[in-house]
Amino acid sequence: MIEFLAIVLFAALLWLIPPYYQRLRRYYLRSRPLSSEQLQLLAQWLPLYRYLPAEQKREFQGNMALFLHEKAFVGCEGLLVTEAMRVAVAAHACLLLLGRENRCYPDLYTVLLYPTTYVAREIHREGYIETTAHSVREGEAHYRGPVVLSWGDLEDDILHPENGRNVALHEFAHKIDEEDGAYDGRPLRVENGRRWSEVFGDEFEKLRRRLKHEETIADQQGAAPVLDLYGAESPAEFFAVATEAFFVIPHEMRAAHPQLYRELSSFYRMDPAALLPSHGFNTSV
Repeated sequence: MIEFLAIVLFAALLWLIPPYYQRLRRYYLRSRPLSSEQLQLLAQWLPLYRYLPAEQKREFQGNMALFLHEKAFVGCEGLLVTEAMRVAVAAHACLLLLGRENRCYPDLYTVLLYPTTYVAREIHREGYIETTAHSVREGEAHYRGPVVLSWGDLEDDILHPENGRNVALHEFAHKIDEEDGAYDGRPLRVENGRRWSEVFGDEFEKLRRRLKHEETIADQQGAAPVLDLYGAESPAEFFAVATEAFFVIPHEMRAAHPQLYRELSSFYRMDPAALLPSHGFNTSV
């Protein structure tokens, strides 16, 4: 009987200790301060960080410390990964985690960086027929797998925010989206699922109609479109594109898509249009 109880106790400890250890480990890693070099790079690569309240800055730094410790960065096609590159990627990944309890992308272990756009191999199967194709890409997020980014495109996106694009935000939005087990444009932690579905469904259909009618130059008011037409590909791509615009050109996003902006502001627990000056900000690095 004593031996049986000992075995049960041992099994219970084996079951309980790993999660507790992981929580303790994450707490410890988040408490480690970033270096002065990393803090300087963070402010350079992500100007929005400069405008965050002190408490959010501390939270941001904790997530960054954990991300930089846990994720491996691998340079492809001869790219030498620098600390500046690591901080730039980590900063945009951790921006999406602010204000909510998280495990810092627990299913992500590796970030692959290419010097510029790269060619990806695609395999399509229909029954017994298998075809192979190749496509040029700026980035991709593999389900429960690595994130792949073109450093040249990310750097250009950061230096030119007026374009409303950011490949790192786009791909890490996919990683946020996969938390519920599927790339479907409806992340796990949406508070009001019905309203989210209504707003996102309506905006997605509008973008699809604009794509269908090739309204690529301007909307009906004569202003340049805020959302990239690539978002019309699927609800998952729409969520990623909307996330880009929300953080990169928040004033334009709020003006052109107020309901969509409010939903994203509620989800990401942030109002970047209220934080950032409307005249823009210095992105020199």
